[in-house]
Parts: sequence; structure tokens; C-alpha cells
Amino acid sequence: MVGLLLLACATVGVGAHFLGPVSTVVTLAASFTPLCVALAAVATLMLVAARWRYPALAGVLVVTMGVASQLPLYIGQVGPVSDTAQPVLRLFQANIRLGEADAAALARTARSERIDVLTVAELTAPAAERLAAAGLERTLPYTYLEPKEGGGGEGIYSRHPLAETAKIPGLQHNNLRATIDVPGAGPVAIYALHPVPPYPLPAWRWATELDRIGDALAAETMPLVVGADFNSTYDHERYRNLLRLRGPGDAPLVDAAEYLGIGIVATYPAGRWYPAVLAIDRILARGATPMSMRRVDIPGSDHHGLIGDLGLDSVQH
Repeated sequence: MVGLLLLACATVGVGAHFLGPVSTVVTLAASFTPLCVALAAVATLMLVAARWRYPALAGVLVVTMGVASQLPLYIGQVGPVSDTAQPVLRLFQANIRLGEADAAALARTARSERIDVLTVAELTAPAAERLAAAGLERTLPYTYLEPKEGGGGEGIYSRHPLAETAKIPGLQHNNLRATIDVPGAGPVAIYALHPVPPYPLPAWRWATELDRIGDALAAETMPLVVGADFNSTYDHERYRNLLRLRGPGDAPLVDAAEYLGIGIVATYPAGRWYPAVLAIDRILARGATPMSMRRVDIPGSDHHGLIGDLGLDSVQH
């Protein structure tokens, strides 16, 4: 009976990966699809040991479907770019937990990692002041900051001048866009995004915000790079729909983890006795090629950060 109960729970989680309805239950279940795949495997072994043939066969089917749902994250599209002459943008995505993360540590990471652009979620006015006092703006002197109390503030810090700054309208949090000129490359649009979570708020609000973000990205005419806490994982169909959006010239929007085939890079929750289980912080690109991505610690935050290198097309001046 225990095996059957575990298999039933796992089936819900795996099935939620493939379901599109905007439902809080489905959305929460999809968040844990990878764990449910492992749970289905355990349940199947238990059923095999108990010689429950047909339930065991059902378990094999659930495991197969679950593994298939995760394969795109591990296969990758192409190998990393090796053109050493290609202009490269290094982006650091950081959720700083209601502005409470260690500002000095964040500034040190930006300096030691030679970051070009830092996108900050949950930026508050006091946090912006602490980051300035820690010397972040000596490394990344150009800023577009829209702090806000709670989790709604956002910021872009850049090594290169920022222009055409704007907030994406119709969203509860401050979601930002700016453009930069990277030496050797043409203008690039930078997005710092943080839609509302699907829980405890109604899931339809989260879905609506992802759709509005998708509209903004689809309308973008420049090459773009996104640093975001999407409050979504690859197992949410709404998020995968975002990745299916095409830009000018039918250019695809790509998730760096999927493109590179590096699997699930879990970023939340951090600072607990157990490891992070949800990959909700993401780096996306269109008209730029993901070359690498890795997870880094952000002391004082409940998120890990991401650092990614993105190759840009060279431009002859």
C-alpha cells in the first residue's frame, strides 16, 4: 500500500509537468516534478519487490515519462562557444532576500568575478545604500535602480553605460529594461525580471505576469539578455511557453541551463540544512549565445546566485 500511495503522489507531480491549466495545485505540483520522478522510481522498486505486476508497470511508465520531461535540460543544444575573439558579457543574477543579503559579499563577488552586469531582485532603498557603501558602484558604476519595500524592488548595475531605461508596465514588482553597448558588439537589451510567485497569491496572477513579460520579450528588437527570479521552473508549462517565443528573424529565446545541457541548477531555498531544490533563478538570451553558467553563494540571501557568460556577435566599427 505504501508503494501505491507513493506512486500516486509521484504521478501527480510528473503529470503536472505536462498540464497547462492555471491552477495553484498544478503549479505547486509541477515545481517538484524532478523529486517526483525519484519518488516514482522508489515506489516502482517497492512494487516490484511486492510482486505487484501491473502497478509496477504503471510505475515504469511514470518514471519513463518523468525522465523524458527532464532530458532537454541535460542534452543541450550545442557545445559551449570557443571563439576567444567573440565579445562576452558576464551576467550575475542575484535575489537578495528583501534587501537583507550581505552587501559587502555581493560587491566582492562582482569585483572578483569581473561581472559586467548585475541584476538584483528584491532591492530595497536601504540595500541600495549599503551596496553603494560597499563599493559596488566602483566596479559597476552605471545603474538603473527601482527599489521598493518588500520583494518588489529591482536593479541593474553595469560596467558599461546604460540607456533607454524603462519599467515593464502592468506588473506588481518593478521589472526593468535597459540597453548597453558592449565593446566590440552592438547594443544589447538587459532585462531584470521578477514576476510574482504563484503561491500564496492566486496562480492566475503569476500566469498573467509571465504572459505580459513574454509580450515584452517578443516585442524586443535588439539582442537581449535576461537575469531573473522567474518564480518558475522548467517544469511549469507557462515558463516553457515563454521559451517558445520568437523574436525578429525567428530568433529563439533560450534558457542558458537548457542550452548548455547542465541540468537542474537549483537556487532556492539557500541557507537551509537541506540543499536548494527549485531552479527558479534563470538566465535567458536571444541573439546572444550562452557559453557557461554556474551557481554561486549569496551570503544572507535565501537564494543562490547565477553567473553566466554570453557570447555576443562582433560588430566592426
